[in-house]
Amino acid sequence: MDAMVDRTASPAPFLADYTFYERHEATMGQAPPSRIIDAVAAFDMRDDPVIDTLLRVREWPERLVQRLGGKQCEPFGLSAFTPLHRDERELTFGLAGRFWRPDFGLVKVADADAFIALARNDIARLVLRFRVLEEGQSEARLVTETFVDCPSFTTKALMTPYWCAIRVASGWIRKRTLAAVASALATQP
Repeated sequence: MDAMVDRTASPAPFLADYTFYERHEATMGQAPPSRIIDAVAAFDMRDDPVIDTLLRVREWPERLVQRLGGKQCEPFGLSAFTPLHRDERELTFGLAGRFWRPDFGLVKVADADAFIALARNDIARLVLRFRVLEEGQSEARLVTETFVDCPSFTTKALMTPYWCAIRVASGWIRKRTLAAVASALATQP
């Protein structure tokens, strides 16, 4: 793949295709785009009690394995993602793994080029993108989009029931994230 191609302009940034898609958006008021993106970057999902509870429920199987003598598990959050792109209007993260497994089956990816080059049929790749859209001159909207690429029939067959199971919680997490960012912007001078 040509490293000079602007993958952020694609409907599915950093992915050639996608199998699953989710989108949410909220008004952010009159804050400039760069300030909105800064607020997204500063947001810690674990600080929100609802998001933290939902993530703890999702991590429960891995914690059980850990208690039975398995490997140490890390709390899941944006720190698990690979930063792919950031400018004053957009922040994009990538995640690769077998998300349907109790331990998420995460694959470490160094950077955007490594994420694009990762071509394995046994894992799914996920892109989480936050974009600021300005409506008129007074209102900015923050859009969050999730794209998931399942490159094989087996990966899609394993991911589909997981996607269906987490869909409501995932949407709730995205909406709470948008609300938290809007609240942070409203309280900043």
